[in-house]
Amino acid sequence: MLEFIKREPAVLLGLVQAVLALVLSFGLHITEEQMGAILAVTAFVLAIVTRQAVTPLPPKAPAK
Repeated sequence: MLEFIKREPAVLLGLVQAVLALVLSFGLHITEEQMGAILAVTAFVLAIVTRQAVTPLPPKAPAK
């Protein structure tokens, strides 16, 4: 599962947004600020995961 999240972090962000909207539609009462905070924290964490996935690594030293 962790490997999937590393490869496709946008899917997890979409899942969190969809689940949050579904739970809110069924009556979970949270404020707009709380909902925004949940989405912001999720986006931040997944941005870090995405950065790790797309940042190029330095070339390896040739073997001696």
